[in-house]
Amino acid sequence: MQLRKDRSDERIEAKRYRRSSKSDLDACGCPLRGYDFSPQHNAKGSYNYVHRIGVPGHPSYPQNWRILLYWDASSFQLVFGNSLFWIYMVFLSICIAIFANVDYTPELKAARIPAQFQSIVNTLCIFILTFLLGQCMSEDKARFECVCKTNGCVTRLSALAAAHFPPDRARLLMRYTNAIMHIYYLMLSGPLDESKWKLLRQRGLLTEEEIEALQLQGSPGVVLYTWAVKGFLLESYSQAGTADRTHPSMPERMFVELISNIEQQIGGTRGLAAKQIAYTQHQIPSTYFHIVYVAVNAFLLFSVYDTGHRIAEALSGPCEDAQGDTCVPSLVVAVVTEFIILVIFLGLLFTAELMSDTFGNGIIDYDLGNDLDNLWQESQNVLKSMNVHCPSLPIAEPPKPTPPLWRGGQEQEAGMLARSTGSNLVLGAGSIEAI
Repeated sequence: MQLRKDRSDERIEAKRYRRSSKSDLDACGCPLRGYDFSPQHNAKGSYNYVHRIGVPGHPSYPQNWRILLYWDASSFQLVFGNSLFWIYMVFLSICIAIFANVDYTPELKAARIPAQFQSIVNTLCIFILTFLLGQCMSEDKARFECVCKTNGCVTRLSALAAAHFPPDRARLLMRYTNAIMHIYYLMLSGPLDESKWKLLRQRGLLTEEEIEALQLQGSPGVVLYTWAVKGFLLESYSQAGTADRTHPSMPERMFVELISNIEQQIGGTRGLAAKQIAYTQHQIPSTYFHIVYVAVNAFLLFSVYDTGHRIAEALSGPCEDAQGDTCVPSLVVAVVTEFIILVIFLGLLFTAELMSDTFGNGIIDYDLGNDLDNLWQESQNVLKSMNVHCPSLPIAEPPKPTPPLWRGGQEQEAGMLARSTGSNLVLGAGSIEAI
């Protein structure tokens, strides 16, 4: 009953999200939550809501014994839903049927797999599976850390742009920064096609003219990065003073720190978002993945074959220190333990396979679309807050015009020259001397 209630709450929440997304996301009605960003999971750019567990924006799972009651995102769902498990079950059934109907002769006993060899293969499989799972977990944590840093860059850029620039220029910077993040995440599933460009236009991130300009050449993320830098530099110079920088309205040091901080956030967003593409394209070496599958399947084949011998041995005589023709308990234990071995080893193998890329549309995969939706909505909320005065801050008076430092044509030209060369000037009566 609890599982049904959780799934029902999830569906209700999904419907509520779809209804609210049209008004929140710039009235475009195209949220990216549940979008498939990975080429490893047949990514087709699905806009349908995908039920997930244990990732931001979706329900969490209980980290205690109650996890055994869950079917979704469980190892049982992973194993029993895979055809390889049922192939092994058919092979196990064939072995049971054959060995249960033959005499366990000395010749058949001699064909049993040596225990030492089976132990070596078993130890090797455990090691390589554990190592593979550890590498997949490390990569997953590294990618999640990149996602958090990218989100932080976008958030800080929104705050800095709203604090230092007028609304129109602040919106320009926020649009371009969010568009950079969108473009690189959308490129995880392949090149930008017409549907992806249309998505960027519908979400209010790019205009039709900007899209046409970006399509004229490659590297749209880098071009947007250049446009964003040009945008805040022009605004910074217009705020800092005149074009020749002779009368700055803010200290030079503060001006440099301002543009440096903003550039770091835009550059950080581009670099970290592009890093996700590198993570996706740089897979685990195929030779290692291949040898893992070879070793695990070889061990399981040997194990199923050995189970047939154990069944023949149990049916060939009574249990130790007992009477009768067969040893039924030994037969039952042989079948049950082999079933458990299949579930555990295949579960570890399928888990490593699933975790090799956790940015797809699987139930445990990270939902990048949820971050894109939230950050773009956050930027729009910051833009709206620019019209609301903070009650704890005094209302700033308009700055008074700064009187010119030099009077007269010759003195003004000398002052500009001194500022450009770094010389110290002493103003005399009718003459200027550099010292």
